[in-house]
This record gives sequence, structure tokens and C-alpha cells, in this order.
Amino acid sequence: MPVSPALLKIPLRLLDDRYGPGNVDEAEDTLVEIVQALMGAQATCSFDFDMRHANPWFHQLLLEPRAAGKPATPEQLQAMAARLVAIGLG
Repeated sequence: MPVSPALLKIPLRLLDDRYGPGNVDEAEDTLVEIVQALMGAQATCSFDFDMRHANPWFHQLLLEPRAAGKPATPEQLQAMAARLVAIGLG
């Protein structure tokens, strides 16, 4: 996934803490619900991983929300980030 300003970065270590090691798929429903709550029921997400850093502490899930072919606005991303923090994923 190319670097995008409309991208949420979620540390994999936080996903592991909440859903168990390697269970990123378990988080998908929660993440999609957050995106759709702010962008509408038709919103979708692209998921990718950034594991370029040698230290796994810095590995991230990259989430790119879109609705009607358009990326999330900065305000929507900020609201999504706040929801992620509220559930321990930010």
C-alpha cells in the first residue's frame, strides 16, 4: 500500500495485546465498525502491514478507509484515531 495521508497506523503489539498474538483478523470487525460509524455503511478499508523495522515493537497495521472511492478526511481520521485510543488500540 503506498503511503497515504488518509492512513491510520495501528501498532501490531496493541492488536496482539487485545486480540492475542497474530489474531489481526479478529480486529477486522471492530476496525470496520469504527470506519463505517464515521464514514457510512458503504465505507471500506484496505489493510496492509509495515514490518520494515527490525524491532517488532514498531510493526504496524496500516488501515486506509474509503467511502465512495474517496479517502477519509483529516477530521474523520482524527475521530477514528480517538476511537482507537478509547479501546486501547492507539
